[in-house]
Amino acid sequence: MLEFFRSSAVRVALAFVLVTTVATTAVFALVYFQIGETNEARNRLILETEAAKSVNRPVEQLRGAFEVRLTNDLRRIDYAALFDADHRFLFGNVDALPAIPVDGKSHFVPATRVPGSDNRIEPAIFVALQRPDGNIMLLGRSLLETLAFGRIVQRALLAGLAPMLLLALAIGAYFARRSSRRLTVIHDTIVRIMKGDTDLRLPIGSGRDPIDKISRDVNLMLDEIVRLLVQLKGVGDNIAHDLRSPLSVVHAQLERGLENSADAELRTVVKQALSHIDKAMLAVAALLRLADVEYSPKSRNFRQIDLSAICADLFEFYEPLAESKSIRMTLESHSPVQILGDGDLMREAVSNLIGNAIKFTPDNGSVSIAVIREDGSPVVRVRDSGIGVEPAERDKIFQRFYRTSSGHRVPGSGLGLSIAAAIANLHELELRFTDNNPGAVFEMVGRKQ
Repeated sequence: MLEFFRSSAVRVALAFVLVTTVATTAVFALVYFQIGETNEARNRLILETEAAKSVNRPVEQLRGAFEVRLTNDLRRIDYAALFDADHRFLFGNVDALPAIPVDGKSHFVPATRVPGSDNRIEPAIFVALQRPDGNIMLLGRSLLETLAFGRIVQRALLAGLAPMLLLALAIGAYFARRSSRRLTVIHDTIVRIMKGDTDLRLPIGSGRDPIDKISRDVNLMLDEIVRLLVQLKGVGDNIAHDLRSPLSVVHAQLERGLENSADAELRTVVKQALSHIDKAMLAVAALLRLADVEYSPKSRNFRQIDLSAICADLFEFYEPLAESKSIRMTLESHSPVQILGDGDLMREAVSNLIGNAIKFTPDNGSVSIAVIREDGSPVVRVRDSGIGVEPAERDKIFQRFYRTSSGHRVPGSGLGLSIAAAIANLHELELRFTDNNPGAVFEMVGRKQ
């Protein structure tokens, strides 16, 4: 869920909600102000029209019209009064003439006392127009109704804004979740492909959106990569097989010649040739094994295996060899350490590490094996007090065929650590080297997810 909220799809959805909210609020505000201005403009026009029509009516007729107007004004929103030329009140419901021009135009007055009330103040619109007899006629209308209507509209708009926001959030969350699911499936598929399931391909929907186009192009690229890898592996396998057959024939012929020859010098040369052929055949076999590990499906025989049990078996196997070199060998394992993997491959990887430790440790040295869990991750650690690795060579020891300057005197193909690293990677482990001063520490540690 945390990754979902951190995803770009959610950010796009939130941006969509934000833009929708701003746009809707702007529209609502425009509607609100437009309604208020329209209502006020309509009141102004009515007042100006009534004033223009009534300005020439006789005073008594005007008084009667005012009385009818004010009597029917149950909401008390109308103002009507007549003043003389000196602004003295004659009749109506407004005691004093507001400070507005007497020009027949409507003017806004922010504070006007409500008729029949001592302290109630409200905004209003007034029109003052001078009659032919010199008196001043005043008509007005309260804006409280307009303001109340505006507040009703405002509440209605706000009430409609909340569901709109929820709807926008729901729509954004739906599309964000949908997009996030597609990206999660694509990500998981890519991870599985990186782990070795090269037969998998990215899912492609029925649409033609950019994600489908990218997935289709990536699948085509994967097909081409797999084709090239198969060709490369085929070339390597063919070379290895082609070398192994003539090497085996030459090896057999030299052995027969060695058995039938009595020439000491010839026997020495043949023995040296056999030694070199054995090295070449060992390298060919190691290359074939490395290719088998790296290019085979990574989930072929995976099941729950116990690293502690594997290391215990290898400890018993190698302990006599260590004793023959007076090497003290120890095993630290307190409980089962289970992982999902191939037991035979893990046995081969750990065997390479233990065999190297014994091989490069001089007599009366020590080799220790530990199988533990650190921070929840499985760890297999092989420590020795041997010749170690020079600092300048430590970043090269996992390269194929690389032999350290101090390790050239020891038989080997230079592929043991490469095979161990490939097997470790197959099991989501990382093969590391650290200095033991003296000696070396090789450990396979589970990668953090």
